[in-house]
Amino acid sequence: MDNVQFKISEYQDELQMFKDGEKVGYMSIAVDGRLINVYYTKINPEREGQGYAKLLLDELVRFAEEKDYMIDPECDFVRQQLENHPKRYKGIWHD
Repeated sequence: MDNVQFKISEYQDELQMFKDGEKVGYMSIAVDGRLINVYYTKINPEREGQGYAKLLLDELVRFAEEKDYMIDPECDFVRQQLENHPKRYKGIWHD
């Protein structure tokens, strides 16, 4: 998707996603040492079903791999993706 940008909020409590300057979704997170707790994923209702949650997950994984962090998925969506694709997420999933 074009014109999609990501940002970690100032307090590191959200991974935010913007499209054309509009905040279209976010993941509620907490960074604790080398662990990223993911509490839930929220996408604007008019953007649901268009792949934005997966884009957020891809960015979260990129960020975790870049920083050598582990992901603790309390969010059902994130947990399901990690369980369904264990080879892809091996080494970053803290279960």
